[in-house]
Amino acid sequence: MRSCQISVADSSAWGGNAPTNLFTGRRMSVTIREARFQDHHHHILYDPALLPEPSAACFDPDDWLQQAACTPVGAGRGTAWFVGPQPHAWVLRRYRRGGLPGKLIRDHYWHSSLALSRPWREFRISARLYALGLPVPRPVAACLTRHGLTDTGALITCRIPDAQSLGERMLAGGLTPSDWQAVGQTIARLHREQVWHADLNVHNLLCDPQDIWHIIDLDRARFRRGHFWRAGNLQRLRRSVDKLRKQAPDAGFTENDWAALIHGHTEAL
Repeated sequence: MRSCQISVADSSAWGGNAPTNLFTGRRMSVTIREARFQDHHHHILYDPALLPEPSAACFDPDDWLQQAACTPVGAGRGTAWFVGPQPHAWVLRRYRRGGLPGKLIRDHYWHSSLALSRPWREFRISARLYALGLPVPRPVAACLTRHGLTDTGALITCRIPDAQSLGERMLAGGLTPSDWQAVGQTIARLHREQVWHADLNVHNLLCDPQDIWHIIDLDRARFRRGHFWRAGNLQRLRRSVDKLRKQAPDAGFTENDWAALIHGHTEAL
């Protein structure tokens, strides 16, 4: 297996961030091209503007370790790494099962078509939303690996440098009602595009140093009709907030904060 052919010294390959509108502070839309590559039993979907020469090695943290460009990070039930030069690294994430199935079969999924596989679907929905100017990470590449009747998968996205999760901001204190309103407005932008987030929680909302909120981990996100599912997304987030408060009673949060989030969401729809 050949090594990943992106040099850590080539800073031009690591940007991934589109220009920002000076008046709104929002990222402007950008066109993302899609290409395919097969490396033996590894099926790769990628953005050639960011990854000109894809290979299975790009999804192998050991290959990045040989370049001294790999840092493990926490990522819920899964495993993730910052790969490439800091601070504008990429995020490499391998798909992991949750719940009881995850205790028995950690990272294998029953064989599916490429288009319906978790990494390819997340790449495509992320690319579509990023192209529309929504605050989601830019996808770099997705890989589905065949293992007979089962598959494993991985995804590479652009990192949001120096970002903190909503949970981290709550624990640090100092979130204002206007911050919570901005969170609600960010979720509304996703909902306006009819996107249902399967696991909206305090870890999947990130705030960058410019106080712009981003939504990550679009694994299993779907386009849905109607509006009935929007309340469920917000309820899922509220359960995550309450769980954090139970674990850390001093986490900064009041009912007025939640009211501000709901107000921001409603006004932005």
